[in-house]
Amino acid sequence: MYKRLRQSLDANVSQLWQKGSFAQNFAVAFSGTAAVALLGFAVSPIMTRLYDPRSYGLFALFNAIVSNVSLFSTLGYAPAFVLPRQHKRFLALVQLALLLGVVALVFMLFAFGLLHEKLLHWLKAEALGAWFYVIPWVVFVYNLNIVMSAWYLRTKDFKKRAGIDVATAVAGRGLTLGMGWLGHGPVGGLLLGDLFAKLTMFFSMLFSGIHRQLHELRWFFSWARLRAVAWQYREYPLYVMPTAYLNTLAGQLPIFFLTTGFGANTVGLYAFSTSLLELPINLIGNAVSPVFLQKVAEVHQQEPERLKHICLDLYNKLFYLGLLPFGIITVFGDWIFSFVFGARWEQAGIFTGYLGYYYMFKLTSYATSPIYAVLQRQHLALLGTGLLVLFRTASLLLGIRLHNLDLGMLLFGISSVLVTFIIDMNILHFLQVPVLRVVVRSLMSVVLILLLLSSLRIGLKQLLD
Repeated sequence: MYKRLRQSLDANVSQLWQKGSFAQNFAVAFSGTAAVALLGFAVSPIMTRLYDPRSYGLFALFNAIVSNVSLFSTLGYAPAFVLPRQHKRFLALVQLALLLGVVALVFMLFAFGLLHEKLLHWLKAEALGAWFYVIPWVVFVYNLNIVMSAWYLRTKDFKKRAGIDVATAVAGRGLTLGMGWLGHGPVGGLLLGDLFAKLTMFFSMLFSGIHRQLHELRWFFSWARLRAVAWQYREYPLYVMPTAYLNTLAGQLPIFFLTTGFGANTVGLYAFSTSLLELPINLIGNAVSPVFLQKVAEVHQQEPERLKHICLDLYNKLFYLGLLPFGIITVFGDWIFSFVFGARWEQAGIFTGYLGYYYMFKLTSYATSPIYAVLQRQHLALLGTGLLVLFRTASLLLGIRLHNLDLGMLLFGISSVLVTFIIDMNILHFLQVPVLRVVVRSLMSVVLILLLLSSLRIGLKQLLD
């Protein structure tokens, strides 16, 4: 099973990088992601003055439900689109993903119609009101976008996709700002802006070339081929999807727990803080990840003895890249948020401080996470993500039980750092890197930066007082 997954990875990488050089593809992917990230940073101070934390909390809850349902509804087959060499098998994978999406839509419409009260109570989504019944259709559009995004990845048209991402971000943010200004920041403005962005992405991708190939989906439909590709790429629903789901769940745990224990206002503060922390992580990770994935797969095949050197080298670069910026966020997060976004967002800055160094180690994991797949250790990736979910859950439950929000979030951040760091070190150990030296250097660097920045904060506070 793991050997087939490894072969799928190698085929994925080989096909992905046939068109264009590493530098060209990296530059195009980075430029599109950077434009979206810069737009997000630029409008955030305006957004926080139009929308209150409660609106952000309900928005986060809505998107958490959508992303969880979407992940299960297509069984994770879309990432396999780049693998088939035969065009008919690729089309069969598309047909399978679309069929699963339609089945999921029908099932959700029946479930939401018959069990709406139980679902509202179970998901703690009563505050969403009528928006709750839009979820099945939003999930369906989201699934269509995932299918077409994977289609664009197969065709390797990175430049066109980067333009679509920028146009989508501008359209969504523009409507969100307009609705916030006209309606004084109701959650509907955030939801309408997001829905408009998803629809903009759908029509942009559809009519940028894919629409010319839709007739092939009808001409080459075969139930036998559908069953064949479902079985051939079964590693995706069996291994890749559960790992992806646990990763998603690990980030969304506070949304569900804090909604129950502390209300939508607290969820909004958490969601806003993490949305800003994710921007630089996604900017760097989305550009580095595919390039590095190709590199480690190639090196493992041709010069396996060099694998530990290139992984450790990238780990060190990402570690020192994030050491000072995330240290500043950790120590000065509450001051920064209060000054830039307004006093009502100060608690979001405190949450950011609790999570700052977790996101630094999340950044370094881009240098280690591909190794599990290359070394055929996907089961360990699943185990590590499961541990992260377990420790985060325990931290939040303790905070809720003691009615202490700050304690729960502090433990949430500490447990996230420890588990992520241990996973990184475990991977480096597989590569026969002298892990003890890396551990001592990393911890000493973090402690030193925190001591220096904390001393600076104390000095500034005394000076200002």
